[in-house]
Amino acid sequence: MPSVTFDHVTKRFGDVVIVEDFNLEVADGELLVLVGGSGSGKSTLLRMVAGLESVTSGTIRIDDRDITHLAPRERDVAMVFQDYALYPHLTVRDNLSLGLKLRKVPKPEIARRVAWAAGMLGLEALLDRKPKQLSGGQRQRVAMGRAMVREPLVFLFDEPLSNLDAGLRAQMRIEIGGLQRRLNTTTIYVTHDQVEAMTLGDRIVVLANGTIQQVGRPIELYRDPVNRFVAGFIGSPPMNFIEGRLDRNGGAAFVADGVRVELGGEREPVPVAAPVTLGIRPEDISLVAAGMATSPVSGTVVLVERLGGTSHVHLDVGPNRLMAAVSQEQLPAVGERIEVYVPSARVHLFDAGGKCRTARP
Repeated sequence: MPSVTFDHVTKRFGDVVIVEDFNLEVADGELLVLVGGSGSGKSTLLRMVAGLESVTSGTIRIDDRDITHLAPRERDVAMVFQDYALYPHLTVRDNLSLGLKLRKVPKPEIARRVAWAAGMLGLEALLDRKPKQLSGGQRQRVAMGRAMVREPLVFLFDEPLSNLDAGLRAQMRIEIGGLQRRLNTTTIYVTHDQVEAMTLGDRIVVLANGTIQQVGRPIELYRDPVNRFVAGFIGSPPMNFIEGRLDRNGGAAFVADGVRVELGGEREPVPVAAPVTLGIRPEDISLVAAGMATSPVSGTVVLVERLGGTSHVHLDVGPNRLMAAVSQEQLPAVGERIEVYVPSARVHLFDAGGKCRTARP
């Protein structure tokens, strides 16, 4: 399978910059996820690969072939949209085969490809049904099959699960991930949902305002975010943040109103007087019995969410609100004063510009 290379790609609409100086290579057979909020430029990047948007400057290549200015039909890519875009008057079989018929592919080859895609997606029993007779998940599989039968060099997915309910999204994530591994086709997947990004991507590109914030494997972005934006965007539930400063009297520590956390390990230097933000993930905070932790953080419980195997305990620490994600059965009551342990090895520090100042081995 080919690679996809973005070389200094920029997209502007008038004076508005949508994507700025985007440089990246998607490896052969890789499933790369572009994730970010609304207006981050992720869908525009996908549409530029498909040829649905022009490139203001820079080049896009599939292998060594420059496709920047080619017509969409000449690029040999297939796109799956958020809207299934199925023809309601055609059967599943006809929806799958229509694009091949328009390209005048021989009938035996059309039959082979349709049978192959239907088998891969579990659509054999649905081939003679029309879209109105299908569930949302089945319609999405037909849309995927329509892309598969083209046997393209690159698959493009533009938020394909947004119209599905939560349970069906989880099921379809498994199906898409398994399908991509079986086909080993280079795939670029766009989503605003970081859970989709974390569960599907070989690598993730986090975007904000048209620029790359960080590129890496899911666990790298989760454990070692380069800035506060990535730290807050990746991870569910999101990271806790507390504004404060450093105190180096008697050893390095983070201090804020009602909070003191002793810091271990190496940190990039931050001036003592400069503001700093502490970040800690809810699952890294643990509830402790009084007097059982070194330099515990004390707070008042304001909400307990019992979610089954995991519970979320929200507490006020001075003017700050922290959430701990815990698995224990015995939970504190609302209004109770408790202590929590914030391990220094899991703490992230961010300077006033949002850059992470945590050095990890």
